Amino acid sequence: MEVFLAVMVILLSSTVRSASSTSSSGSTYGTNLNSDGAFQFPMFHINHPLLPSWTQSANMQDTTIIRGDNLQENVFFVAISLGTPAVLNLVTIDTCRHCDTRCYWQTGKAGPTFNPLKSSTYRNVNCSTEVCHAMHKISGLFSGCVDGKDACLYRIRYALGEYSVGYLVKDKLTLPNNYTIDDFIFGCGAGNLYSGSNTGIIGIGNESYSFFNQVARQTNYRAFSYCLPSDHENEGFLSIGPYVRDEKLKLTRLFSYGHLPFYAIQQLGMMVNGIRLEVDPRIYSTAMTIVDTGTTDTYILSPLFHALDKEVTTAMLAKGYARGSLKDKICFVTSGEPIDWNDLPTIEMEFGMSTLLLRMGNVFYVNSDNDICLTFRPDDAGVKGAQVLGNRAMRSFRVVYDIQDRIFGFEAGAC
Repeated sequence: MEVFLAVMVILLSSTVRSASSTSSSGSTYGTNLNSDGAFQFPMFHINHPLLPSWTQSANMQDTTIIRGDNLQENVFFVAISLGTPAVLNLVTIDTCRHCDTRCYWQTGKAGPTFNPLKSSTYRNVNCSTEVCHAMHKISGLFSGCVDGKDACLYRIRYALGEYSVGYLVKDKLTLPNNYTIDDFIFGCGAGNLYSGSNTGIIGIGNESYSFFNQVARQTNYRAFSYCLPSDHENEGFLSIGPYVRDEKLKLTRLFSYGHLPFYAIQQLGMMVNGIRLEVDPRIYSTAMTIVDTGTTDTYILSPLFHALDKEVTTAMLAKGYARGSLKDKICFVTSGEPIDWNDLPTIEMEFGMSTLLLRMGNVFYVNSDNDICLTFRPDDAGVKGAQVLGNRAMRSFRVVYDIQDRIFGFEAGAC
């Protein structure tokens, strides 16, 4: 039976120790304990030139890397190592998990599926444990054990219909600098339905059992940051633990999104080329903005979108670009001449204590028809009433989630 490393990663009573085997350090593949005392994992695009060498050195030669337009646009991987001996897994990250609203995430096969029979430190989580009961309460399982087998079951459902069901298990997670977390708990899927296939998803959402919260407990500060690379050649990072707070980092307040485990910030204004959108300012107070690595585009309330459409279209028509006809998207037909990206409009999103200035690749991209399209879409095209800051807008930014002090920060040009 094929086994799948699922999103459910939960800490029960882990211990951290320095790994005695020097060979395990190779399984971390570029991860390190940085100068701030945070665990740092390199992050890269599916088409990064390092991927072939990583898969070969991890004995993934027979693995098929699924490629396609959506995958090439949206998927970023970090490497984690599970089991004894440690097995490299390339996984996507998700800041928005267990969604009651519509969440977006894409996957690609990036390594062998985790085989528990080959790990000497693999164990099931027992049904009577506190973490098993907590998981059943969250997932709505009335009975979550296998008859005759003391093994806790889990169930995860995404709003698009994807799901994963299987066993809660524990094994050794290898961290940077030869550290390991023993009894690291995660979900090992026995039945899965996804829009793609990958080695797994690590949750860095605001739930006690996320990958972030497990690793953060091994540091002296509850924060994480990441930088999604702007193109296929650059390398980004995921960092868990303390971080540098300097004048380059623009800060605003980090909120909880109602009763849902999402991270959110409050938008107060929006401008195009320095011109404020003509909307009732009170519209901004009707919805906070969810920050989600798994959503590609940025979704804003329809009144904001239509005002944005008006200003951007006016600016683009003045530069000779004809408006495209795609529904719920702002696109412009190109003439075939080279695009002067620096001449395209800029967009600013104002938050409580700072302003996010978006340029070039954070605002526009070229679609399969060679049209220039805006990364913004109306909430009607996603979940009505929900604003989401997607990953296109934040690529090349260092994005900081300071959970301990409830601060959200961003720094341009970090990767």
